[in-house]
Amino acid sequence: MPEERVTSDLRITRPTADRRFLQEIIRTVSSTLELDRVLGAIVDLLTEATGCHACYVFLADAEAQMVLRACSAQYARFVGQISMAPGEGLAGWVARHREPVFITQDAASDPRMRVFEEFEEEKYQSLVSVPLLTRAGAVLGVVALHAEAPHEYSSDDAQFLLTSASLVAGAIENAQLHQDTARRVSVLERLFALATAIAGADRLETLLPEVVGRLHPLLGARSCEVYLLEPDSERLRLRSAVPATTGRPIIGLMDAVRGEGTDGPVVNLPLVASGEVLGLLLVRGEPGRRFTVEERDVASTIAAQTAVAVKKIQLVERLSERNLTKDFFDDIEGGAAVGVVEGRARRLRCDLSVPRVALLAAPVGADGSDWAGSLEQSLPGTFRGALVERSETHLRALLPCGRPADGDVVDRLRTLHRSAAPGAAIGVSSVARGAVACANAFVEARQALAGAQVVHRKAVVVAYEGLGPYKYLLRLASEPAGRDRHRDALRPLVAYDVDHRSQLFRTLEEYLAQRGRVAPTAASLYVHPNTLRQRLARIETITGLDLTAEDSLTLEMAMKLLVLEEALGTTSEASVPSRSHLVVRRDEQA
Repeated sequence: MPEERVTSDLRITRPTADRRFLQEIIRTVSSTLELDRVLGAIVDLLTEATGCHACYVFLADAEAQMVLRACSAQYARFVGQISMAPGEGLAGWVARHREPVFITQDAASDPRMRVFEEFEEEKYQSLVSVPLLTRAGAVLGVVALHAEAPHEYSSDDAQFLLTSASLVAGAIENAQLHQDTARRVSVLERLFALATAIAGADRLETLLPEVVGRLHPLLGARSCEVYLLEPDSERLRLRSAVPATTGRPIIGLMDAVRGEGTDGPVVNLPLVASGEVLGLLLVRGEPGRRFTVEERDVASTIAAQTAVAVKKIQLVERLSERNLTKDFFDDIEGGAAVGVVEGRARRLRCDLSVPRVALLAAPVGADGSDWAGSLEQSLPGTFRGALVERSETHLRALLPCGRPADGDVVDRLRTLHRSAAPGAAIGVSSVARGAVACANAFVEARQALAGAQVVHRKAVVVAYEGLGPYKYLLRLASEPAGRDRHRDALRPLVAYDVDHRSQLFRTLEEYLAQRGRVAPTAASLYVHPNTLRQRLARIETITGLDLTAEDSLTLEMAMKLLVLEEALGTTSEASVPSRSHLVVRRDEQA
């Protein structure tokens, strides 16, 4: 029977005892898949088997640092607190070279050692450090045994420790796989719950707290914040955060992406849907901690789902707001009760006590550009707080002016008009406050739009106050036409032009503008004087008017009122065969 050797400190038993301890290690590590229990049992068994004074188990983390995960009872308080960088200390050397180290005496003087005062290593003489390797050869960690007395190690000692280390490594690998699987299942369950909450949210006030509230514990973050981009701005506004006291109310987009002002790891994830940046998900970690690749992937997945949900909610809100805005404008123009108008204004967060101007826009001629879409997108950026509603034929808006003066508003609109809607005519009211005044403002805007279409004969921005005497003609023309001899006489002339594709109405208009002079009128119309005389004779026959006897100013005003009536839509269909005939003819001539 081989001789059994026992030392006063570190001892390795002979084969019978070796087998007993190895069997005990196998039985212990096979009884559980909980990593902490496995590590605790390993420390106890190796301490008993070797008679060492201190046993330590270091495991490699995601960054290959050696972190203390288990040790003898007297140093247990340092578990998780002590770590070594890759390659640092004797444990780092053993892990890098994948081979054991046996130091028989004066261990603290070994140049590879990193001495920890917490472990009182100056009192330990001999040391064994053995790598823990997976079946594939990857390094799991290191087991270290310290003894107070010097010790010479035999080949049997080494073989027992290496066999023990192999068993321990297998147990740790299985426990880590189990722990990793359980953690992944837990993450997937929580991700599914979060995805379900995101998909079911129909308001930002519900969605965003769910995102930060669930993501915060999922990533073990110090804080989670969601910012949304303000319209037509590069400023991000904080919409939800955990803890609630974290995060600045407003930050710049580039500052957030760079993570400025942080004192720990940061994951910055833009919220992007359909190529549009909507906001930012900001996850901050504790100082000294790093987010793993898997954690970053989880955060990216949540950011993508959140962006889609935000986009969906914003589209629904915009559609609802558009419908509400249309109803609001219809109520104002339709003469609804003040209480109804004010109620819709409150729902739209529109303070009618703030000075505002009404705007109406329409295309000139057969403009095929998306002038309404361009205006709808551009107006809120130029006039913060603007209410805008568009259809295929027109656009209506209420624009805050900030002060009771509209000159600056018209100037900004003209600048916007040149870039966003050069093919549209725009009418702008004078400044109004309150529901009743806003109703009058839309009347003024409609008259100003008619002025742009009829008086100016081109796509321009016209302010009601800039119409001059046409304000009165437009106001008169906006009322349903009563009986008027001159307008009644001129309406058949309009019908004749439509039926015969002639320009008799235009001829008479120019004749009156030239004060009844034949030669200048013929030159202006590019016709022979005799042709002009023939046209004038036909005009008299159709209208029954004696052009030499009629008051030219009265006749000219009647013609302008006819044109304005058609533009404002106050002429009945029976009276004028083609409602667009007058305006289109004038535009063609212009």
